[in-house]
Amino acid sequence: MELKDFVLENQKIIDLVKDRTGGNTQVDMYYGTLDFATARFHSILIRLSQDRLKEQQYRAEVIECFETIQAFYRNVQRYRFWPWIAKPFIGTVLHGMGTRRIPKIKFLLEKINN
Repeated sequence: MELKDFVLENQKIIDLVKDRTGGNTQVDMYYGTLDFATARFHSILIRLSQDRLKEQQYRAEVIECFETIQAFYRNVQRYRFWPWIAKPFIGTVLHGMGTRRIPKIKFLLEKINN
């Protein structure tokens, strides 16, 4: 995948976050996480687009971050629309992703900036 393909795939997430309506604080927290993660990921893509060597060096980590954002997005959608009986399980999955996988995006951004 080219860097622009990552941005195009994330467009549905950006539209969802931009057009959301508030009300449920738990879902709003998940949207905030998606917003921050997507913004950081796009900052990473901007930095990498300026240096082809770094792009090749961090290729695997970029793909991992992209897949993390996509998985988090899918699970937020499940949390919103699935029956109430599944919400505790999906909430646990989201919590695990938010504490283990989402911080890798921030660490990659810091690594690329330095």
